Amino acid sequence: MKKNLLMLLLASHLFSYGQNRSYLKQHAIEISDPNNLSHDIYKAISPYTLIMIGEMHGSNEPAKFAISLADLLTKNNNHVQVGLEIPSDQMKKYLSNPVDSNVYRSAFFSKKSMDARASFAWADIILKLKNNPKIEIFFFDINPEEGSRYINRDSLMYLKIKKRIQLHPTWKTLTLSGNIHNRLSPFNNNSTMGLYLKNDEGLNIADKIASINHSFATGTLLENEENNLQLYNRDYSDSPFATTVDYPNYLFLYAPSTSTNYSGVYFTRKATVSKLVSER
Repeated sequence: MKKNLLMLLLASHLFSYGQNRSYLKQHAIEISDPNNLSHDIYKAISPYTLIMIGEMHGSNEPAKFAISLADLLTKNNNHVQVGLEIPSDQMKKYLSNPVDSNVYRSAFFSKKSMDARASFAWADIILKLKNNPKIEIFFFDINPEEGSRYINRDSLMYLKIKKRIQLHPTWKTLTLSGNIHNRLSPFNNNSTMGLYLKNDEGLNIADKIASINHSFATGTLLENEENNLQLYNRDYSDSPFATTVDYPNYLFLYAPSTSTNYSGVYFTRKATVSKLVSER
């Protein structure tokens, strides 16, 4: 699927909540310092067992939010397992010897990326969280021997996350992935990773999932166009998320009864591009 079509779909999502701006204005939680989240953010997010952050790959802000959110949860005495949409086979060097240099030397980060996940922003998640005794990091994208990247990928990633939740049922599970995967509704008539998790009767966590999509007013992103990563400027400054609330950054969770693709939005006034590790 071409990135320009994906951005069009995301833009339509930005406008989907415009009919209830008053609720958005009343319930948006300001984030004055993205590196140090407030107790109000903790109160909003603490009821959830699984927190899934979705992004357009290649931006800094969702990764920084994942780091800050993991820190906030552990400061409030939670154990957290942080999952990244990375194949574990491509992190063997790091997994065998989890030192900082092996993050950059891993196959995932050292090779040229076609979707901008292998960025310094994602590497920083590992580097900044790996020494926290209350945090475990895991990787849930599929490995080559597990199946095709384009066939049943979401179902296989769902199973890996399910296994981690079952391994540590009392912990918080925090994931970062592309924002198609963490949708709580089908995409192109196919189930998504988020929808599989929501519908899993054994896990029974449908009301304990917070699926958060990164939205922004303006930004520069790396996007794949005809197998080449290119910089594109995006402008959603007229969206309800940008015009209804004055905060530079905020977290907004929809009312529980609202039927949407996501549970909420992490909004930043700007989205900034993260450099790929392979291009350092």
